[in-house]
Amino acid sequence: MSKNYKPATTGVNLKTWIRPLLSLVAILFLTSGLSAQQTVEADDKTEVVRVLTIGNSFANNACLYLKPIAESANVRIEIGTANLGGCTLERHARLAAQSDLDPSVKPYRDGREKKSLQEYLRSQKWDFVTLQQMSALSFQPESYHPYLEQLVGHIKENAPETAMLMHQTWAYRSDSRLLKSKKMDQQAMYEGLQAAYADASRQISAPIIPVGIAFQLARNAPGHEVLVVDPDFDYKNPVAGSLPKQTNSLTTGWYWRDVNGKPKLQLDTNHANKKGCFLGGLVWYEVLTGKDARQTTYLPEGFDPAEGTFFREIAHQAVQGRADQ
Repeated sequence: MSKNYKPATTGVNLKTWIRPLLSLVAILFLTSGLSAQQTVEADDKTEVVRVLTIGNSFANNACLYLKPIAESANVRIEIGTANLGGCTLERHARLAAQSDLDPSVKPYRDGREKKSLQEYLRSQKWDFVTLQQMSALSFQPESYHPYLEQLVGHIKENAPETAMLMHQTWAYRSDSRLLKSKKMDQQAMYEGLQAAYADASRQISAPIIPVGIAFQLARNAPGHEVLVVDPDFDYKNPVAGSLPKQTNSLTTGWYWRDVNGKPKLQLDTNHANKKGCFLGGLVWYEVLTGKDARQTTYLPEGFDPAEGTFFREIAHQAVQGRADQ
């Protein structure tokens, strides 16, 4: 190397730019820490409500949109589901009694884990536990007892500080085959289940989640009458994939299903469709949190904003006017 070699220089004084750079790094570090702290504080301010449902698919329907509805109002709802398809109060009570005798009887699922009702009740500190009758028996008050009281006993033994609620289910759509077989109309089913739930609510001192009332209010609202029969649809010879108009329906209604490899037009007048699930979730939100459902902003995909406003108002009316208040 030549004795005359000198390192190349940039002509820049390192001190003049390193110091500002270090200052910038420090600022970024501090602000990122502050941002993280703000996030923690925001999380700390989020209200958390924990609810365990003892029910069936109707509880699943009502809770379908419950979490996002609550999240839109800065509330986090954690849901445990001791639900079995078509399950009655009698079956829930019988399974709980079997689990007392044989701890290996675990009919419910918590994720991948199987649990008995007793284990589910003890699994965490629940704020609420809900009870309901199977919808086809909901208007028969004698079907609730003594099974409701037996379940209450398990709740008080395993989760004594948890508040109980009665999830009032809804009347079937007016073209229901069950209604026809019972020679009753939708209004009669509604009045029957409303009376039965009100009586059960009083007997166990559990306030009502008035989803059934909300459904009936929506169905009877001017301009929201349910179109049950589409005069332009050929029900006897339907084209596969086509459906009749079912304007304003809150239940699934007509749908296509593969039966033995062939598409077949089916009717479900019982389970809630997306509109019914949304309405049910709004009612649950207001009861569980005590906050006005009209202040929530979540709207399921495909819904018109006017529908959101309508269902929020109906949910609020149902909760504010429920019979047990």
